[in-house]
Amino acid sequence: MAHHDQKIDTILDDTLATLGGGASSTTPDAGVDLIQEWIFIVRSNVSTQWVAEPLEKLRDAINTGTVREVERILYDLSGETVDLANNAAEGEYKVRLQNLSTALKDFAHGLAK
Repeated sequence: MAHHDQKIDTILDDTLATLGGGASSTTPDAGVDLIQEWIFIVRSNVSTQWVAEPLEKLRDAINTGTVREVERILYDLSGETVDLANNAAEGEYKVRLQNLSTALKDFAHGLAK
């Protein structure tokens, strides 16, 4: 379990760093790789398996270069992430998920420009 928690910590840090740099600081391939890691993580927990589907849609939209679809899915994921945060027990993940939700929304907003 400690290894799983460490993996989540690492992927959260990587995702926040990637999203915080904006679209110009990353590549589609790097985004797809990060999404693949998230898909693996969310599938490993029965309470988060439902998140795999929107992540797969995001991965596919990035692969096809459909910017407006990427933007829409990021906004949707932002809302789903804040819902996860609001339902999480108090603690580190609650705040980090809220930060991730904001970063997803900000990144999507940057794509809209």
